[in-house]
Amino acid sequence: MRVFFLILFLLFAKFSFSQTKLTMEEEKKQLAYKILTEAIANNDSLKMADGYYEMGKYESGIGNFISGNVWYRKSLPLYKRQNRYFEYGRIYQRIAENEASRKDYLQVKIYSDSAVAIFKKYDLAKGLISNYLFTCDFNYKILRKAPSEVLRNFDEMLVYAKKHDLEVEHTFLHQMRGHILSDSDPVAALKSLELSKIYMKKYGFERLYTGLNAVMALCYARLGQPAKARELLESNVPLELNSKKDRFLSYRVQRNLAEIEIYKAEKNWEKAYEKQAEYTELQNEIHISEESKLTSIENSLDISALSKSQERELLLQSQILQDNKKLLIVLIFAGAMFLILGVLLFFQNSKNQSLARKYLHLSQKNELLIKEQSHRVKNNLQLISSLIGLQRNRLKDAKVKDSLEEMQGRIDVMSVLQQLFYESTDSKDIRIGDYFEQILNKTEIIFDKHISRKLSVDRSHLDPDLAIHLGIVFNELLTNSFKYAFGFDNPQPAMELVFFVKNGELNFEYKDNGQNPDLLIFERDFYTTSRSFGLSLIRLKSIELGGEYSFEYADGLRFKLKCSYNESKGVNS
Repeated sequence: MRVFFLILFLLFAKFSFSQTKLTMEEEKKQLAYKILTEAIANNDSLKMADGYYEMGKYESGIGNFISGNVWYRKSLPLYKRQNRYFEYGRIYQRIAENEASRKDYLQVKIYSDSAVAIFKKYDLAKGLISNYLFTCDFNYKILRKAPSEVLRNFDEMLVYAKKHDLEVEHTFLHQMRGHILSDSDPVAALKSLELSKIYMKKYGFERLYTGLNAVMALCYARLGQPAKARELLESNVPLELNSKKDRFLSYRVQRNLAEIEIYKAEKNWEKAYEKQAEYTELQNEIHISEESKLTSIENSLDISALSKSQERELLLQSQILQDNKKLLIVLIFAGAMFLILGVLLFFQNSKNQSLARKYLHLSQKNELLIKEQSHRVKNNLQLISSLIGLQRNRLKDAKVKDSLEEMQGRIDVMSVLQQLFYESTDSKDIRIGDYFEQILNKTEIIFDKHISRKLSVDRSHLDPDLAIHLGIVFNELLTNSFKYAFGFDNPQPAMELVFFVKNGELNFEYKDNGQNPDLLIFERDFYTTSRSFGLSLIRLKSIELGGEYSFEYADGLRFKLKCSYNESKGVNS
């Protein structure tokens, strides 16, 4: 499809070729089209991002700031995906500049701060200095802040640029400072502008002398040196930028202001008055231009329609078809391309259906293999548990028998998990209520004792990695209760388990009704200091889950565990 649009675009471009000399903005537009054409031809997302960026510059340059922002935003995800973070941050700065032109100063701050955050995160010194220059210009020209406040961090930025070997940035830093101080401190302004001129010459930026000389002439005139000021203005003549015909409005304003100050310094009030009138006329021209831009913006507030029309202009350019013959050629060619495309889509669809059937078969086969594997693991664990039970019954040493009972319980925890895996329809999550119930049943069989139980579980399914941690903790608590709490004159042994997730927090609470306070296990701090393997395992698993846990004894043992829980990521472990 992209190749089809490319060929259409090339045909249109060929038929619309003209020898008319392009304006500066038309050249920008042509550059953007060229980059986007190459990007489409080569399926090059790198060039595509640059093309969108150039289109944004073109639209912004002709006053279509909303349209410019649309194109800028198209380039954002592409630059980010390519890890081109300087351009990524620069886009935010460009949008901030557009919002400044639209006088939406809240958006200016938001986008400017975003650019700074990106430049700081990836240590992009050139980007930070660029944004600093924009912020200073915005604060001085738009917000009308005092020069001392605007230039508060100027010396730090100079040191920062030097630290990162960005000497060329000194050109623009000093130029910006000179512009800002030209009204309040002409001497300091001239010092900065002279330094900027030195760097301009060093790095071949003599083309920037034009505006610089105008500002310097203004400063010299205010210092009472009109001859020096006029000499600087006359040095700009070879650049063919006279005050009436050039298209650089900013230079015309600067030159006009300088000429007014020169005539004032020469006490030629008549000429000064004439230049003042010319300056007023120029301001009116700028005002009319701004009103025209605002009208253009108001007429293009429908972003959706604007975006579609520009895409159509970029990829089709149907308006340049001048005669039926050219249109006929394009339509015939387009029909052939659509026919080829239809054939390709038909074969591709057939291939995709075949692959889908193959992948479905493989998926079903893999699911069966996983279930079979879980079933075999469960059987092997049960076999090991049975062998340990037989060995335990043959032993007479009570300590060894207790150790084997505990080991058998831990193996049963894993066996139950594998059984639930086998019974699960999706083989992804565990029915946690069934899991706790079966662990309790296994423990009753091992200790040959039936107890009263109360399980309050509000969650139906849980991630297996989390379930195995909780199962081990639950098994160790049950083993402890069966060995101690239910074995000493306790006619009605009972336990209670409460488990729920609320507000991003997992809560696990276990209680029994042990009644023998004369035993060591009921002494204060026993559960938090004992080095027995079972209690150490409970504490270890609680810490691995990143949770807070506590042991209490009041008419039985109470254990509480809390930890943060994320629905998509599970426990923070």
